[in-house]
Amino acid sequence: MNIICVHQSADMYGSDRSFLQVVNYLSLSPSFEKITVILPRNGPLVNELEKLKVEIIFMDLSLLSKTYLLKLQWGKIIFPLFSFSSKKKLFDQYDVVYVNTSVILDFYLLAPFLKQMKIIHIREIPNGILSKVLSFFLKCSKAKIIFNSQSTLNSFSPLAQSLVIHNAFEGFAKIEQQESIPVDSKNELRSLANGNPTTGIEREEVASEINALKKEALKILLIGRINSWKGQDFAIEALAEMPDAPVLLRIVGSTSAGNEDMVLDLKKKVNQLGLSDKVEFMDFVSDTAEVYSWSDVAIVPSTKPEPFGRIAIEAMSLSKPVIAANHGGLPEIIEHGQSGFLFEPSNKTDFIHAISKYIADPDLLREHGENAKKVYEEKFSLLGFYKKLDEAFNLN
Repeated sequence: MNIICVHQSADMYGSDRSFLQVVNYLSLSPSFEKITVILPRNGPLVNELEKLKVEIIFMDLSLLSKTYLLKLQWGKIIFPLFSFSSKKKLFDQYDVVYVNTSVILDFYLLAPFLKQMKIIHIREIPNGILSKVLSFFLKCSKAKIIFNSQSTLNSFSPLAQSLVIHNAFEGFAKIEQQESIPVDSKNELRSLANGNPTTGIEREEVASEINALKKEALKILLIGRINSWKGQDFAIEALAEMPDAPVLLRIVGSTSAGNEDMVLDLKKKVNQLGLSDKVEFMDFVSDTAEVYSWSDVAIVPSTKPEPFGRIAIEAMSLSKPVIAANHGGLPEIIEHGQSGFLFEPSNKTDFIHAISKYIADPDLLREHGENAKKVYEEKFSLLGFYKKLDEAFNLN
């Protein structure tokens, strides 16, 4: 069989890595002779796809983008739909059409005219009228629908040919989990090292400074795209309410094009709240293993429901407990009080209470981390994910 796969991005965030997993699964299957991937632009995802020896085509896609809608960039949504004829001609060459998101409008326009197997993988939770509109489009498409969590499925109207397949994570390559220290502290150490200590006493003094800088701060990781609902500002404001707590928050990620001011605003807030020694920023990195390894605990404080919560299972794979907002797909991953804590969404008091438990009890932190690793291995491994995809693609 030949399959064409359509994705809305070329980054390496959660949905992009999940899409890459599916393409990797297809490349390992003897059932698919040709795999073609459609992307709207170039980006770090392309490098990973090229390793799988798949064909990549860049194409203007009609994406239901919040940025386009808010900035009234209607042309970017409407004009790609005019290439209906050429897209249908391309899609007709394949036995299976796989679409990785609900926001690609081209698919809904084409779907009624495509006779081959159609699969759409839903990884978003729409609100209000958008849910009803997308549910109508999905029904008309007559496609098989994969939801990445029960919570995602519940956000749509009842649809035929629906199934839930939780996301999985392939695990990180074996890495040394070395004790890390804050970036600012590393800069101080570089200053000390520039003195080029040569005597044993001088080296001992530097070692003493290093040990002082490695004071027992709870290292908290918030990783993912920076936007209005992922909770970066919420986490910063919560830390301001616990000024004496020994914590260090590392925010890792970048914004989508056109929203760069969000990062500047967050950094300004950190300075205004006097948290520059407790909060540090890192740009998006494609290799996140060392970032997770640095942390003691990962947080997912999203103010809107996460369709799944891939960040959680990535952290759990390295024995990191997770503190997450109790909505969306996250309660399907984290067992409260066992592999982490769930807190009432947008409730700073509840969130601070969870962090405080780990500060007060390192043994609890370690216990939850061990439990998290077990949950990841039992429920979110790649093998189980591939078996469920076999069912979805009728390869059993």
